[in-house]
Amino acid sequence: MGGRSPRRSSSPIRAPPGRQGGVALTGFLVANDVTGYLPGWPPAIESRAGFGVYFAAGLMLTLVVPAWQVIGIFRAADRHAATGGRVLAGRITQSLATVLTILLAIRFLIFTGESVPGLRLAYASDYTVSVTPAGRLLEISGSFGYGLAREVRRVLAANPRVRRVRLESGGGALSEAQRVRDLIVARGLDTDSRTRCASACVSAYIGGHHRLLARAARIGLHLPRNPGFGRRGPLGDAYTGEIGYFAQHGVPLWFRQRWVLTGREFWYPPPAQLRQAGIVTAFYGRPKPGEEIYFR
Repeated sequence: MGGRSPRRSSSPIRAPPGRQGGVALTGFLVANDVTGYLPGWPPAIESRAGFGVYFAAGLMLTLVVPAWQVIGIFRAADRHAATGGRVLAGRITQSLATVLTILLAIRFLIFTGESVPGLRLAYASDYTVSVTPAGRLLEISGSFGYGLAREVRRVLAANPRVRRVRLESGGGALSEAQRVRDLIVARGLDTDSRTRCASACVSAYIGGHHRLLARAARIGLHLPRNPGFGRRGPLGDAYTGEIGYFAQHGVPLWFRQRWVLTGREFWYPPPAQLRQAGIVTAFYGRPKPGEEIYFR
């Protein structure tokens, strides 16, 4: 009288109930992040409040939600095996979740690294805006952080005699530089620099009616340094449009091509090229020792 041994189900292996969607959601976050990222910051976040919201949402999507998903998947797989489910199905699910977790951990590190410049521009900007006693020269020094254009607008409104904007900056947010440029163009102001105007600063400088440069100063250009994960090309829409602006204002093709070919490394064009390309309309002062030949 032998009893029959229980027959094992021949149904196909299935992931733990209710957790297939967890793996799918985690995978969607990876796929969407890799393929959907665009170079540079979206215009809507280029303010202190906007970047704060963006950064919080990024942490949620690259850290909190994936962590919640993966923990839930692992627990569900263990419960599935403990209540008589197929152990192999649970282990396959956990393996998939582990792979996706590694991918998302890498993306989280990339996201936080890319966010550092934005955090600096939003909360640690060191810009100053001042006007000379005569009230005819406005000087901007430091980085083009979020809120700079608003401060420049306020100072200009309080000082209607300003005729020139002096720019002493290594760059910052392109959007702030463009807003400062709009103010310069609207008032027909001149621009100049005595030390250095580089990166986004040049986008404000080009708006001057007359663009002066001290012979000891330098103009520095480069492509964006936060191009993004999964970018499709060297330029995003914002920088393509910006180089187009330079083209519309007479900067020749050879100069723009040289700019793009330089990539993300700084390029400091010699004075003759700056003058020939129309970036600088006139130089003033004495050149640095040994550089006199470049101005002959």
